[in-house]
This record gives sequence, structure tokens and C-alpha cells, in this order.
Amino acid sequence: MRHDARPVDATASPDLRARALARARQAQASVGPLGASAEAFAESLLGRVAAEDDPAAALDRLFADDLYLAFACGRGSSQAMERFERDLGGEVERAFRRMSAGTLQLSDVRQQVLEKLFTGDRPKILDYSGAGPLRVWLRVASLRLLTNLVTRAPRETPLEDELLAAEPMATSDPELEHLRTLYRQEFKQAFAAAVASMGVDDRVLLHQRFAGRLSLEELAAAHEVHVNTVSRWLQRARAALEAGVRSDLRRRLRISDDQLQSILRLVQSQLDVTLGRLLP
Repeated sequence: MRHDARPVDATASPDLRARALARARQAQASVGPLGASAEAFAESLLGRVAAEDDPAAALDRLFADDLYLAFACGRGSSQAMERFERDLGGEVERAFRRMSAGTLQLSDVRQQVLEKLFTGDRPKILDYSGAGPLRVWLRVASLRLLTNLVTRAPRETPLEDELLAAEPMATSDPELEHLRTLYRQEFKQAFAAAVASMGVDDRVLLHQRFAGRLSLEELAAAHEVHVNTVSRWLQRARAALEAGVRSDLRRRLRISDDQLQSILRLVQSQLDVTLGRLLP
């Protein structure tokens, strides 16, 4: 079935059309024919840069080889889809491993990703803009799908066991180090309880950031929001986790107010370190 990524731009200058066709032919020669003509792909490229202030410069910046593969997949080329899965299918598995997706099966996730990418009136693969590598775009698209699956089934997809069993790390403060040693088990229990009581959105976000090792930019792309929004979400999630640990420790320990305040200092100083243990 034929799918067009962009409408034909009838206003493009002859020079721009020539440049688009040259880029299309270069991409076709690099990637292979894949069942899509260079002329059709050139029209798609023109549609992508039509609204730019400098269409020629925008055209030069595109990842044309990756766009050609995506374009051919979007037009229903079985040859292109086989090439896509062979060359890029490993990104789905990488996303799956990074998410620690609980009871979800890799084969099922892979099938759902491919269905979303290649089926429908306008396959999602045509959303790839060519502004960055197709491999990175696929990784983020896979993580987005996994996030949706985790959110729909939170009880079947816990956070990393390491995260739930984390304990505070050693400190350079003698008083805090004494408290860390004395109340290590209570801290671990409070940390696990706080994580378990968090909202699923905050849990998934912390999971992606610390277990999945996603950058703020990758998180923003996965959730389709601005980086500043993701930063606020992470601050909120961290604050919720800290409040949960403090509340559980306050309930669990029968100690003086001064001791409790010192322990809360330990919680505040250790929270990022504890989460950071999941980073390489």
C-alpha cells in the first residue's frame, strides 16, 4: 500500500528541486532502491523543507539515507521493512533491556513496535523527520511504547530490584556515617516502601532516568514535552520519594527530634546517591 510522507511542494524553485533530486539519488545509491523511486523521495524531501526560512540549507542538514529507508517503509516496501528490521531491530531490544520491562516479552514488544511503525493509514515511521539518526529516533519511539505499556500495567512491571533494595552509601560526615550504619536496614525498608507508594508516572519517570539511563533530552522526546517540563517532573518525583522516605522513617523509628532531624539530613544527602547507583 502506498503512503506519502509529505505533499508535493509545487512552489519549489527549479534549483531546489534539482538539489532535492540529487540528494534523493545519492540516498538511493547509498541505501539501495528498496522499491521507492528517487523522484518520489525527492518530492517528500521538498515537502519537509518547504516551510523553512532557508530550504536549501535545511535540505542539506537532513539525514537523507535514513529518511529514504523510512520513506520506503512508509510506502509499504517489504524489502525496506526487512532492511529496517535487520539493521535497526536491535534498538527495540536495547530499549527493552534498559527499561527492565517486567512480565512484558521482547517478542511481543517488538511486534507492537513494528505494527505501529508500518501499519495504519499513515504509518508512524513517516513521523521520522530526518533531523537526527533514525537509530536514535527508533530507540526513543520504542521507549515511548514501553512507557505506555508499563503505565497501563503498573502492578506487573516493578522497578529494578536494585532500586527497591537500595541502601545509603558511605558518607564523609562522621555523624551521618554513624546513622547510616545504625539505621541501614530501616533506610532500605523506608526507601522500598516510598518507591512502592509513588504514583506510576513518577515511578516510570525515575525508572527511565536512572535505570534506563535516559538523558533529559531523550526523556523529553519520549514524552513529547520540553526538556524544562521533564526537569520539573523529575524534581517532583524526587521530592515525592524523599517525602515518602522521611514519612516512613518518622513512623518507623522511636527516637528524639534531634536524631530524627539528623536522619532526615541523611535522607536528603543520600537520595540522589542511592538513585545514582543504577548509573554505570
